[in-house]
Amino acid sequence: MIELYVSGQNLRVYTPVIAADTLNYLTAKVWFLGDEWAGYTRWLHFRRGEGAGTEVYDLILDGNDCITEDKGLNLTAGEWTVYLSGNKESGRLTTAPVILTVKESGLVDAPLHAMPLSVAEQIANDASAALACAREVKERAEAGAFNGRDGLSFVIAGYYADAQALAEAVTQPQPGEAYGVGTGAPYDIYIWDAVNGSWRNNGCIQGVKGDNGSPGATFRPSVDAVGNISWTNDGGLVNPAAQNIRGPAGRDGAQGPAGASAFEAAVDAGYQGTEATFNAALAALPYHGARHMPGGADPISVGTGSLEDGAVTAEKLASGAVSVTYTAELDPAAWQGSAAPFTQTVSLAGLTGSDTPLVDVSLSGTFGTDRRRLEDYALLYRAQASNGALTVYALGRPTAVLPLRILCIRK
Repeated sequence: MIELYVSGQNLRVYTPVIAADTLNYLTAKVWFLGDEWAGYTRWLHFRRGEGAGTEVYDLILDGNDCITEDKGLNLTAGEWTVYLSGNKESGRLTTAPVILTVKESGLVDAPLHAMPLSVAEQIANDASAALACAREVKERAEAGAFNGRDGLSFVIAGYYADAQALAEAVTQPQPGEAYGVGTGAPYDIYIWDAVNGSWRNNGCIQGVKGDNGSPGATFRPSVDAVGNISWTNDGGLVNPAAQNIRGPAGRDGAQGPAGASAFEAAVDAGYQGTEATFNAALAALPYHGARHMPGGADPISVGTGSLEDGAVTAEKLASGAVSVTYTAELDPAAWQGSAAPFTQTVSLAGLTGSDTPLVDVSLSGTFGTDRRRLEDYALLYRAQASNGALTVYALGRPTAVLPLRILCIRK
């Protein structure tokens, strides 16, 4: 059975494998979620192919919102477009279409395929069935089946306040003639007993009031991200088994045009230099960040004559000064703070509070990754050492993983 679920104008189809070349076998059931389709005459449509070779099924749903096997839904192999439509007075309601795939069968002979009934033929069949039913009712009525004389039903001919008033008013009753007796409902029903020649009280035909029914339950559907529909209810009842109503994957879209290079994007944004100048500036970004971090230093080597008095001298560097390097990684999910400055602390065994670290970012060699790292690295403005840890400060919250190289020169 093909199962379809309708919510407003949204249609989902769930079906097991369907193979072609069946004959008067396929059935369908439509489940309506909500009441948007109430009062509409509902049609289920199947389309395959184009032009003169188009195959079409336009089938009206029965009272149970089903297509039964006698409707001859004989689908051939291929992709069928399926949708639902409804008519109500001058209004019309439709759903978006879905694709139903029918697989080739193992049949090696000529396929068993029958022409579907047209819309006019379906309406004519339903009208013929209704006409036949009306004729049967008319014939039974003319034969007296509903006049109360067939032993299966009766007609109450009138009402009287009591049995005496009935006896005085109806002096020549017919066998089986019935009257209601009493001053208000429910009335006692008196029927003339021709055998004994008397009116016989048959009691009240209205039964006793029944007990209140148990409260009903509301079943609510929900669909997850992968197309599984499941139900919950507020009556503690057993829910139907979950079903997957996800349709087949759509076709891949056409490949889009190639994106602009970094230099082309910069030119579009107003850059006026040459491509060689742009690439040189891009490569120098890590050094720019290192120069402008508090406590940082320009990694370019300088002569001792360019240093101010009191700065590190060549003699100091030559007499036992050592460089110590560390590596660390800043996790984008580990930044602390809801506003700038954002901070992140990483453990570095051996680092001391007297160290002045020089921090740089490690690049991967992949353009896209390196660009993100350079953009986020530019947000860092301070690195502070403590015993066994390094705290980094940022003006904004970086979103990329930042692998760092840390250099400390110690006397």
